[in-house]
Amino acid sequence: MILLSFRGRSDDTFWFTVFHEIGHLILHGAKTFVDSEMGNNDVDESEREANEFASDLIVPPARKEEFRELPAEKYDVTRFSVSIGVSPGLTVGQMQHRAMIKPDQLNYLKRRWQWDELAEVMD
Repeated sequence: MILLSFRGRSDDTFWFTVFHEIGHLILHGAKTFVDSEMGNNDVDESEREANEFASDLIVPPARKEEFRELPAEKYDVTRFSVSIGVSPGLTVGQMQHRAMIKPDQLNYLKRRWQWDELAEVMD
Protein backbone atom coordinates (compact mmCIF):
# COMPACT_ATOMS: atom_id res chain seq x y z
CA MET A 1 0.00 0.00 0.00
CA ILE A 2 1.18 3.51 -0.80
CA LEU A 3 -0.06 6.39 1.30
CA LEU A 4 0.60 9.92 0.04
CA SER A 5 -0.08 13.43 1.16
CA PHE A 6 -0.49 16.51 -1.04
CA ARG A 7 2.59 18.16 0.46
CA GLY A 8 3.49 21.00 -1.84
CA ARG A 9 0.26 20.55 -3.83
CA SER A 10 2.10 20.71 -7.15
CA ASP A 11 2.20 18.16 -9.95
CA ASP A 12 5.98 17.73 -9.85
CA THR A 13 6.04 16.93 -6.13
CA PHE A 14 2.99 14.67 -6.29
CA TRP A 15 4.10 12.57 -9.26
CA PHE A 16 7.73 12.33 -8.18
CA THR A 17 6.50 11.03 -4.82
CA VAL A 18 4.17 8.49 -6.48
CA PHE A 19 7.00 7.20 -8.68
CA HIS A 20 9.44 7.20 -5.75
CA GLU A 21 7.11 5.07 -3.62
CA ILE A 22 6.42 2.70 -6.54
CA GLY A 23 10.20 2.42 -6.85
CA HIS A 24 10.41 1.27 -3.24
CA LEU A 25 7.79 -1.43 -3.91
CA ILE A 26 9.49 -2.69 -7.07
CA LEU A 27 13.09 -2.40 -5.90
CA HIS A 28 12.80 -3.19 -2.20
CA GLY A 29 9.77 -5.44 -1.85
CA ALA A 30 7.37 -5.40 1.04
CA LYS A 31 9.48 -3.36 3.46
CA THR A 32 7.94 -0.41 5.25
CA PHE A 33 9.34 2.97 4.28
CA VAL A 34 8.49 6.25 5.94
CA ASP A 35 10.02 9.16 4.11
CA SER A 36 10.84 12.22 6.13
CA GLU A 37 12.37 15.62 5.46
CA MET A 38 15.94 14.34 5.27
CA GLY A 39 18.61 16.47 3.64
CA ASN A 40 20.26 15.07 0.52
CA ASN A 41 23.37 14.20 2.56
CA ASP A 42 21.30 11.88 4.76
CA VAL A 43 19.75 9.80 1.94
CA ASP A 44 20.45 6.09 2.37
CA GLU A 45 20.93 3.68 -0.53
CA SER A 46 17.28 2.60 -0.76
CA GLU A 47 16.15 6.24 -0.89
CA ARG A 48 18.75 7.05 -3.54
CA GLU A 49 17.56 4.07 -5.62
CA ALA A 50 13.90 5.10 -5.30
CA ASN A 51 14.82 8.68 -6.25
CA GLU A 52 16.69 7.45 -9.31
CA PHE A 53 13.77 5.18 -10.27
CA ALA A 54 11.36 8.13 -10.08
CA SER A 55 13.69 10.43 -11.98
CA ASP A 56 14.10 7.84 -14.75
CA LEU A 57 10.32 7.57 -15.12
CA ILE A 58 10.05 11.33 -15.54
CA VAL A 59 13.08 11.80 -17.81
CA PRO A 60 13.96 8.57 -19.63
CA PRO A 61 17.66 7.66 -19.39
CA ALA A 62 17.99 7.79 -23.19
CA ARG A 63 16.98 11.48 -23.06
CA LYS A 64 19.14 12.56 -20.06
CA GLU A 65 21.82 14.22 -22.18
CA GLU A 66 19.24 16.23 -24.11
CA PHE A 67 17.60 17.11 -20.80
CA ARG A 68 20.89 18.39 -19.35
CA GLU A 69 21.24 20.77 -22.32
CA LEU A 70 17.62 21.97 -22.15
CA PRO A 71 17.34 25.77 -22.19
CA ALA A 72 15.34 27.29 -19.32
CA GLU A 73 12.74 28.65 -21.73
CA LYS A 74 8.99 28.02 -21.59
CA TYR A 75 8.65 26.68 -25.14
CA ASP A 76 11.77 24.50 -24.99
CA VAL A 77 10.67 22.96 -21.70
CA THR A 78 7.13 22.44 -22.99
CA ARG A 79 8.29 20.82 -26.26
CA PHE A 80 10.69 18.51 -24.43
CA SER A 81 8.03 17.57 -21.88
CA VAL A 82 5.48 16.70 -24.56
CA SER A 83 8.10 14.63 -26.40
CA ILE A 84 8.74 12.50 -23.29
CA GLY A 85 5.08 12.34 -22.29
CA VAL A 86 5.08 14.32 -19.03
CA SER A 87 3.70 17.68 -18.00
CA PRO A 88 6.06 20.66 -18.16
CA GLY A 89 5.79 20.95 -14.37
CA LEU A 90 7.54 17.62 -13.91
CA THR A 91 10.37 18.69 -16.17
CA VAL A 92 10.68 21.97 -14.27
CA GLY A 93 10.79 20.10 -10.96
CA GLN A 94 13.61 17.89 -12.23
CA MET A 95 15.50 20.92 -13.55
CA GLN A 96 15.18 22.62 -10.16
CA HIS A 97 16.23 19.49 -8.28
CA ARG A 98 19.39 19.23 -10.39
CA ALA A 99 20.13 22.96 -9.92
CA MET A 100 19.81 23.55 -13.67
CA ILE A 101 17.49 26.44 -12.79
CA LYS A 102 16.70 28.36 -9.62
CA PRO A 103 13.95 27.06 -7.27
CA ASP A 104 11.68 29.95 -8.22
CA GLN A 105 12.26 29.74 -11.96
CA LEU A 106 9.52 28.50 -14.37
CA ASN A 107 7.18 27.61 -11.49
CA TYR A 108 4.24 28.91 -13.55
CA LEU A 109 4.59 25.70 -15.64
CA LYS A 110 3.71 23.57 -12.60
CA ARG A 111 0.12 22.58 -11.93
CA ARG A 112 -0.83 23.61 -8.38
CA TRP A 113 -3.93 22.46 -6.55
CA GLN A 114 -5.92 24.44 -4.00
CA TRP A 115 -7.30 22.68 -0.92
CA ASP A 116 -10.91 23.18 -2.10
CA GLU A 117 -10.06 21.34 -5.36
CA LEU A 118 -8.50 18.49 -3.42
CA ALA A 119 -11.48 18.25 -1.06
CA GLU A 120 -13.64 17.17 -4.01
CA VAL A 121 -11.52 14.07 -4.64
CA MET A 122 -10.83 13.26 -0.98
CA ASP A 123 -14.49 13.01 0.09
